[in-house]
Amino acid sequence: MAEIRIRPFGSIAVVVALLALVPFRSAAQGYPHLHVIALSQRADRAVVEPGAAFHLTIHVRIAQRRDRLDELILGSFDNCEIISNETVRTTLLDGTDFVERLTLQALAPGEATISPAYIDADDPAQGKPMRFSSNAVRVEVRGEVAAVPAFGVHVSIARLGLAVAIVAGLFAAAFVGCTLFVRRRRPANRMPVVITPAPAPAPPAAALSPNERLIRAAEAYRSARSMPMLMAARAVLFERAGVAPGATLVDALRRLGDRDARLRAALLAAEDAAFGPAAERAAAGDALLAAIQAYTGTAAANQDAWTR
Repeated sequence: MAEIRIRPFGSIAVVVALLALVPFRSAAQGYPHLHVIALSQRADRAVVEPGAAFHLTIHVRIAQRRDRLDELILGSFDNCEIISNETVRTTLLDGTDFVERLTLQALAPGEATISPAYIDADDPAQGKPMRFSSNAVRVEVRGEVAAVPAFGVHVSIARLGLAVAIVAGLFAAAFVGCTLFVRRRRPANRMPVVITPAPAPAPPAAALSPNERLIRAAEAYRSARSMPMLMAARAVLFERAGVAPGATLVDALRRLGDRDARLRAALLAAEDAAFGPAAERAAAGDALLAAIQAYTGTAAANQDAWTR
């Protein structure tokens, strides 16, 4: 009969080894299954002034189809801060493309640094957890910080304005009182009273149609290529898409859907003209005017409506 020997220390060692593998297995199972094809980030400007805004674009392409990408972790922002951000998702045949556009503001002279963004995922192609990282971005902040008046100066100016307003009010009250007193002492001249009918109120101005307001906004932007005129035309386009003021391009495109390809083209052109690379904004502005003209149906022969 064979003898069975029990080796307690060897069994304990096997159990300890198995228990040591449990945390790594659990950690790997906690990562999402993603295969990251591309992950990069770039700034639209290499040199900015203190307090000026610039844009950071983060591009991610994955092999899976996803509605959201919550696994993307942004890097740290040194000498700059985030003002706003928006995400554009595009479904591809072989996966999904995400573009995160952040509007940043430079702070002090020196260098604004954005550390790499990254994604921790269980890569099916490698069969193990991986960390996918982008490149770092550095932008030179050149110039001087604009001087900000002290709080005490604001308070002094406000008090001076209030004192001037009070003195002016007292003088006006005294003048009115003297005028009424003099008129009461004068004998009343009996003059015939002539009653004239009140003039008829002017007819209310006809309200402009949405297309007319958009055409007028485009005319103003064509006459003066300035950011306020551009943002006014962009606001009318967002209103035509059915979103409230303060909405982003993603909100407008989601609300619009596939209903109007011309309005969609005008929205994208307005976004490029407002936030695209500085060297390409003039051409984007021309594309915006052409897209608005195509959307509103302005006839090519009626060019005087665009050049007044």
